[in-house]
Amino acid sequence: MIDIKKIGFTFMVLTMAGACIEPNTDDLWSITIESIMQTDGYARDVSIDNDVVFVATGEAGAQIWNIIDTNYPSLLHSISLDEIGADKEISQIHYSPINNLLHLLEYNERCYVFLVNDSSYTIESSYGQYGAEDTRDFTLIDSLETFTYYSVIKSDHTLKWQRWEKQDFGPGFYWGDASPAIGEEVEVNAVPTSIALSNRTIVIGVGQLGIQAWQIENFESDPVYNYSIDLQGTVQSVELIDENNLFVSSGSFGAYYIPINQIEIDTSTNSVTNNIIITNFAEDLTVDHIAVNNGIAALSLGAKGVALYDVTNPSQPIEKGIFPVGYTYKTQFWGNKLVVCSREGLQIITIDQ
Repeated sequence: MIDIKKIGFTFMVLTMAGACIEPNTDDLWSITIESIMQTDGYARDVSIDNDVVFVATGEAGAQIWNIIDTNYPSLLHSISLDEIGADKEISQIHYSPINNLLHLLEYNERCYVFLVNDSSYTIESSYGQYGAEDTRDFTLIDSLETFTYYSVIKSDHTLKWQRWEKQDFGPGFYWGDASPAIGEEVEVNAVPTSIALSNRTIVIGVGQLGIQAWQIENFESDPVYNYSIDLQGTVQSVELIDENNLFVSSGSFGAYYIPINQIEIDTSTNSVTNNIIITNFAEDLTVDHIAVNNGIAALSLGAKGVALYDVTNPSQPIEKGIFPVGYTYKTQFWGNKLVVCSREGLQIITIDQ
């Protein structure tokens, strides 16, 4: 276990000039809604593999859609809560095309994992659950023969990780804990809300305490605590573009961009030794999630829909419009299009710059 001592961090916040001023309407972007898939429940989360989207549909379970023709998307398969074995809504989803495994997180519970037929997209096998109750978020490192999950557990204040592997079983195989077991629970001494992974860098959102950064030094051992940054607001989600750039959604305090590659650390005290410029933007909005691709940031605003920002220069985001597309939970880019998870269903949007 790792005991984290409370550390201080001094940073400069770059206040965007005119951040609360209405943008020049001549310079705003526009959007085109290409299609809306009427999911059985609210579209809460999405995982995309080429032209197939896997959707967490809340109390309806999950659905799989083919969107190769955005004008006429087709439903491939629906998975009910009874088939999953869940009682609550499915809030998060991840599909790995490497091993054809579908991971479903039941809200405030544990992850389920299923083997999916990559032709019919039906469920071939269920391998039960992993992780711990009150899982708030998870991320995965996948391979053909193993997957390693990293998850944050709110009630236990822990970062839990564990490796599963494909094992021979008679003429077939099954997925289960690695043997000997690989994994552990690591204390974070805070209330974790979200997690992101890029290469060997892990960032955890810790609510009102901001974020924590961890490092994977060895894939066979516990991640090592690196440093923390205190931010205003309550961190809802963290988005690592790579190990150098971090975006954070912070509820009613909007969003942050943090150039984490500029941070210098005293490894003996886990303290940051230099001042870095942290950019706070969308300060007049309540931001639940951020997706970033090719210089565009899509901010999920709940009942207000989606806000778009030009983040070609991430230290100077430029507002490009707020679009009331319905109650929005999360977005993900699909090529040059934006897939929006909303109460109205799953929407595919083209951004016209």
